[in-house]
Amino acid sequence: MCQENIYLLELVRYIHLNPIRAGIAKDLKSLDRYAYTGHSIIMGKRKNPWQDTDSVLQLFGKSQYAARKKYRDFVDKGIGRGRNPEMTGGGLLRS
Repeated sequence: MCQENIYLLELVRYIHLNPIRAGIAKDLKSLDRYAYTGHSIIMGKRKNPWQDTDSVLQLFGKSQYAARKKYRDFVDKGIGRGRNPEMTGGGLLRS
């Protein structure tokens, strides 16, 4: 996986975990159903015609089921991390 993909996945995880960090969603199960983040769309619980989930899911696996499971596990591992200064304030500089 190239560095840009790693950064993309970390950024997606960080953004999607904001409701848990803010105390709006209490855990991953409630985040799966939370309507105001793209996580529930990636998990297939809601649909937005304008949101592309394939570009994220393809980084986790070939089948949608396996990719969603791996994506959810990846997000789950980020719950205890708290705020990440590298994900705030404008992003990563590229050369």
